[in-house]
Amino acid sequence: MPDCTPEPLGPDVVDMWTVYENPADYPGEYVARRWVVTMGRYGPTTDVVRGATLEQLQGQLNGLGRTWLPRMADDDKAVLGTWL
Repeated sequence: MPDCTPEPLGPDVVDMWTVYENPADYPGEYVARRWVVTMGRYGPTTDVVRGATLEQLQGQLNGLGRTWLPRMADDDKAVLGTWL
């Protein structure tokens, strides 16, 4: 399992962890993917955290001192929300 507390990225970079339920590439699992946002660009990284239950996955991410944002209406159906 990758470390959920990666090295700081710099002052102009924001990272977030988006949580998915039953994504196509990990059927039957809960998955968090790390996304990085910079000036004018954004995208997923290769960092992935997996859990058999949502509670297990959230337990790995809760200690990051982040705020939970529930999914938006137009998000993919697999998205549960994002730790920002």
